[in-house]
Amino acid sequence: MENTITSSAEPLLTQIRQLFRNDLALENDFLRQENRILRSKLGKRVPLTDKDRRVLVKYGLRIKERLADVISIVKPETLLAWHRRIIQKKWTYSKKSNQPGRPRTNKQTEELVVKLAEENTWGYRRIEGELKKLGHHVCPGTVRNILQKHGLSPTPGRKSMSWKKFIQSHMDVLWAGDFFTEEVWTMKGLVTYYTLFFIHLGSRRVHIAGCTPNPNYVWTSQQARNFSMLLDEIPERCRYIIHDRDNSFLPFDFVVKSEGIKIVKIPPQAPMCNAFAERFVREARETLNNIIPLGENHFRHVLRCIELHHNRERPHQGIGNVIPLHFVYPEEPADSKSVHCRSSLGGLMNHYYIDKKAA
Repeated sequence: MENTITSSAEPLLTQIRQLFRNDLALENDFLRQENRILRSKLGKRVPLTDKDRRVLVKYGLRIKERLADVISIVKPETLLAWHRRIIQKKWTYSKKSNQPGRPRTNKQTEELVVKLAEENTWGYRRIEGELKKLGHHVCPGTVRNILQKHGLSPTPGRKSMSWKKFIQSHMDVLWAGDFFTEEVWTMKGLVTYYTLFFIHLGSRRVHIAGCTPNPNYVWTSQQARNFSMLLDEIPERCRYIIHDRDNSFLPFDFVVKSEGIKIVKIPPQAPMCNAFAERFVREARETLNNIIPLGENHFRHVLRCIELHHNRERPHQGIGNVIPLHFVYPEEPADSKSVHCRSSLGGLMNHYYIDKKAA
């Protein structure tokens, strides 16, 4: 009975399917024509988002054999390329894994490794030992990797002693010397005077050896002997003297070397390697540029005032804003009425002090 009903309904079902197919074909033809009209209005290139591409790939692959006849937004090759790109992104493992791995090196530890390497010539194993003393426990390989990351060699002796390092490690026994010139009016007219001075780098004490219009062999040798006698009278020691390569220092070097003092010459045309001496020259210029020296005696008086003010009255920022020589600081703030000013060279240099009698 059931077979009879099915066989009798088969022609009806076939006709219904045919009607649906005809309707879908007509609907499909309409949609194609509508799509062509819309495409002609939009232009050659249609902007698509990643979401749009995924939708086209999803439904386009179902009709892969007839895709070339249907698709109009892009070429079939482009659609297939999008498909391959989506597959590649699926297997890139771009998402971070939740599984714990080796933790990153602490930032403070990394900064400390770089600091120790820049301030010393140690290798990575010695640095690892120093870190252990400071409570930072890392393996030698990690230290090596950090040094390489920052462009530092992990081997010991990566650099020789720099000029700055040499000066800082010998401040207490290091003096710097130099000449500076000044034009002085004399009976013979304008004469160039050469002033020789020395500065102790540790205390910033300055000794102006003398001035002369002709720094010859005899004069320079005598200044060297005077400087040697001065060292016997003051607490500042001298083991090294820095100066430039001026030939005027040749007789001076001959004398001081006999006293066991080593001469360190700065590189050619590098005045900043003798920066402490250059700084004093600039300080002296601040006064000399406001004075017209009238004769040698007047010029010597100005130099004595500059030396006195530098050593006993002027605070120096490089040594904590203190005065180099023999200054007793008060225990309590001074009353404005007890503060007095001592001027020299007509007010070019002022020194403020406390009148202890008034206090």
